[in-house]
Amino acid sequence: MNAFIIERLANELGEKGKANSIIGKELYELFTTSQFDINLVFEPLALKISFFQGQAYFQSPQPDKLQKKNRLPVFKSLTGCRVREIIKYPFDRRFDIVFDNGQILVFYLYGKFSQITHYVNEEWQESFPVKSSRIERYEQKFYSLKERNLQDLKFLLPEEKESLAVLDFDNLSDDKKHRALIELGEGKFHKRLYLNKSFKKFTLDYSEKAEPIAHFDNVIDALDNHSRLYISHQVFHQTKAAHLGKLRKELNAISKKLKSAEKRIVELNRARGYKEKADLIMANMWQIEKGKKEMKLATFDGLGEVKIKLQEMLTPQANAERYYTKSKNESKQRVFTLKHLAKVKQNYLSKQEEIESFEKINNLKEIRKKAVYKSKQKEVRLPYRSIEVDGFEIRIGRGAKDNDELLRFHTSKTDLWLHAKDVSGSHVIIRNPVDKLIPIGTIEKVASIAAFYSKAKSESLAAVIYTQRKYIRKPKGATPGLVKVDREEVVLVEPMSDV
Repeated sequence: MNAFIIERLANELGEKGKANSIIGKELYELFTTSQFDINLVFEPLALKISFFQGQAYFQSPQPDKLQKKNRLPVFKSLTGCRVREIIKYPFDRRFDIVFDNGQILVFYLYGKFSQITHYVNEEWQESFPVKSSRIERYEQKFYSLKERNLQDLKFLLPEEKESLAVLDFDNLSDDKKHRALIELGEGKFHKRLYLNKSFKKFTLDYSEKAEPIAHFDNVIDALDNHSRLYISHQVFHQTKAAHLGKLRKELNAISKKLKSAEKRIVELNRARGYKEKADLIMANMWQIEKGKKEMKLATFDGLGEVKIKLQEMLTPQANAERYYTKSKNESKQRVFTLKHLAKVKQNYLSKQEEIESFEKINNLKEIRKKAVYKSKQKEVRLPYRSIEVDGFEIRIGRGAKDNDELLRFHTSKTDLWLHAKDVSGSHVIIRNPVDKLIPIGTIEKVASIAAFYSKAKSESLAAVIYTQRKYIRKPKGATPGLVKVDREEVVLVEPMSDV
């Protein structure tokens, strides 16, 4: 807050006979409802001082409009005391309220280090906000211009500094500097104040700016309106910016997944197919000797060569069969990656639309509503992902610890449990709380999913065990995901994604 506006506020509060004067008035209540708001209720008016980002903002609400609940008294010995005088400090951002029993409230309004401090017999009692640095002793120290240059006058607005620069302020004597500041201040003490709006904030000025909102002839009304609009405007933009930052961070994460999926597709498309290598081996078996580790074979169009790695212990036919098996998995990978890429692209577009929609919101309540909804979505994370197969709900554990939580809290004893045999992987549950007969075809489909979500996903055939949930138990002290199976059945399936 500007030093001239602070002095003007002190003048209005201390001018006897004026509507907003508190001289001779009793301080009925002094309380806080949060760590950054303090309320002083005098006979004619109430003052609410909000410390927003360290700076003090003055409001003058009607006493009956002040918050009724959660009031915490502060500076208790001042309640019931009457104001004797207000001490002003020219060119300084400070004023003191002196009470009839000698107690003093000092308003130190030094930008982001603002505080209100209570003194008794010139000794510090307490400060608000409570974490403010302590100013131990009370001193009536007036601002001195000795050896001060224009850049030292932190209490001035930029345009005020410009008007003094025209006078060659730095080269004036101390007396002339003092006179120049008095003349500058006197021109402002009774001047109309204008509340202006810019994109970034609301400002209180001595003239109309690009978007004027209102004008005031007394400083208390001006500060009241400026404080309410400034704080709400800043809270709105900060809340919006914080939430937009989270959304853009999420978009960036999806973008990385998108690039990774696109890169994988390019790699799969560029690579020589396993089937082509198997066909070349079969077409050139007559020149492949057992024990070879590598062969270069001409492509079928005769325009190039393909380097093919061989298992030296296998026959040419067995090596070809190995590549035919790999070609099946390669085809599955391509199908899976294409589906994954399409899903990530859709997520990316959806997130872009969410950001564009959020950017258009101009209501703080709506922003907070969306932010709360997003946080609630994150809070309800389940330890499994859920799909449907043949009308049955299938639950797939997300990780080792999630597998334990899935078994413990999200299954019933008649559910069917499946897991790839002898390898690590997800626990998969076919929900069956009413103990219906599950068709073997359904079990095989879900077994393929269990194999896919395990270390056996790249095999052409994988063994999967299954049993009812009641035959699964967790040994004491076992590592996450490890269980004991008391009875089981086994099915051989081809690993297949549920996607």
